Amino acid sequence: MTDQAVRSTEYPGGRPAAHAPAEADLFRTAAWRIIPLLILCYMFSYLDRINLSFARQPVERDLNFSDATYGLGAGLFFVGYIAFQVPSSMLLVRFGARRTIAAIMIGWSLISFLFTIVDSVWQFCALRVLLGVAEAGFYPAVLYYLALWFPRHMLGRVTSGFLIAIPLSGALGGPVSVFILSRLDGAMAVPGWKWMFVIEALPALLLGFVLLRWLDDGPADAGWLDESQRRLLLAHAPAARSREPAGPALRAFTVLTRPFVPLLIVICFCQAVCNYGIVFWIPTFIGQVLGVPASEVGLYTSLPFLAAILAMTLNARSSDRWQERRWHMAGPFLIVSVVLVLTFLFHGYGVVALLLLTATLAATLCITTMIFTIPGLLLEKKTLATSLAWINSLGALGGLIGPYGIGWLRVHTGQPLAGLLLVAACAGVGGIATLRLPR
Repeated sequence: MTDQAVRSTEYPGGRPAAHAPAEADLFRTAAWRIIPLLILCYMFSYLDRINLSFARQPVERDLNFSDATYGLGAGLFFVGYIAFQVPSSMLLVRFGARRTIAAIMIGWSLISFLFTIVDSVWQFCALRVLLGVAEAGFYPAVLYYLALWFPRHMLGRVTSGFLIAIPLSGALGGPVSVFILSRLDGAMAVPGWKWMFVIEALPALLLGFVLLRWLDDGPADAGWLDESQRRLLLAHAPAARSREPAGPALRAFTVLTRPFVPLLIVICFCQAVCNYGIVFWIPTFIGQVLGVPASEVGLYTSLPFLAAILAMTLNARSSDRWQERRWHMAGPFLIVSVVLVLTFLFHGYGVVALLLLTATLAATLCITTMIFTIPGLLLEKKTLATSLAWINSLGALGGLIGPYGIGWLRVHTGQPLAGLLLVAACAGVGGIATLRLPR
């Protein structure tokens, strides 16, 4: 969710006329040249953010801290992430999207390498904050880069395709992470979880240098375009005519009092609690309800993420087909709320609980892809950028509360799945708040 803050799939003036075949082919070619590489980059970005969830037990054992501290460390990522979104946008203005994205990837990979020297709780927490700092500008920079190439009415579909990286990172990263944890634990006297951070950071480092060579700064600099193609892309993507992205206008607190803004902040906060609470803890929950060893958790964890790919696609297509946003977000919220309560009640039935957790994650990621299709329909254009900045920043606090709250409840209630009820309550509030929005 926190990465969705500048996304809006709607555009003024209704649906545009279809492009001529030559134009459609050009946009398709541009998409195939750009999107797969960016999906790969975001997949490793998200994996570097959540791979801690697969290493919870050995990290807690080696650093001697509790579930509550683990949850705090997982959530502290968002302290740096929120605080440095604006400074990252300044780098974007100064150096352009290509170099900014590459520098961010190289930076977060180097910080991931530093987890190999962690031997205390404060070092662990400090590096989680720094990882958030490093990744803060990645998604906004990608969105700006996509706006250089594609017209506004295509950005919704293009961005939705890009967001497939989220469930892919969990589906592929789970088995890979667990394999590294089990096979390399103790190799060269290094714990498996430190090997995991190093090995999974290497692709991001390499991709950072690939971006510098492969990615163009925009249509105006793309050597593979002829002059007529370049003019066409520049005409259809107005952002390409300016080096300065339309960043959030940091000029007022008054937008917080505008209609719907407080309600959207609540919705965004609830979404972040659900998303990151579930993502950071689902390997632990699956291991508990199935009673399987840690070496098998990664394989079972990939199933909910694979189901999420199908659910996200179907929900987005249905929303576009019916031109309806509110129920396509409120529905998944309410599904998460009800299904998590059922999971808490039936956690002793392993396969049933796994299916319920699968439905939870799928519905949660449906909310993630829909969350910012709504603000552009409700908010005033003159305050939209500032409103989105506030909605994103304050809503992202849920990324801290969700993981930490689950860990705190596990420690202080003695009930391993008590945190499910916290997420269920937030999902219920999010669903009700969404239904309070106008159609």
